[in-house]
Amino acid sequence: MSATDWEVFLRDIALCLSAYQDRGPAVVWPERAHTVLRGLCEEYGGEAGTGWRSAPLGTRANRLAADLSRLMGYAVDAFEHTLPAGRALAIEHRDTAVLIFSLRGGARFRIERPGSPDGERGGIELRLRAGEIFYVPAGHTCMLDDASADCPLLLLALHATP
Repeated sequence: MSATDWEVFLRDIALCLSAYQDRGPAVVWPERAHTVLRGLCEEYGGEAGTGWRSAPLGTRANRLAADLSRLMGYAVDAFEHTLPAGRALAIEHRDTAVLIFSLRGGARFRIERPGSPDGERGGIELRLRAGEIFYVPAGHTCMLDDASADCPLLLLALHATP
């Protein structure tokens, strides 16, 4: 992976965040994603069924969080988790927006917006595939399921201050 691949990938993520942050969910298809994700997969350490863990220092996932933090001007933390085949995973971040990546494989992904005063909820259902990144605003919940094989995930927690 070249430095140019990395910078183009980061630029596309930063552009999406600049346009959509706190406005609603978004899907990002950053240029050079498959090249960058291949490098992230090589250093991936999450195991199926063990829960979220911080990306180890010195890994590309940790570098991605640091570089995105530098570009955006706020803290970004990286976490890894493997969604086991045939299992479901709920993700809820009340105060933090997140970016969710599938590093390999895919899963059904449903994003629910916060309930309205009358209790109605609305959502978006998509298929998360390697190379795609979903932006989930703070306060939204999401569910991943329907993975036919173990699906390594990377989550970046965005600590932007409104």
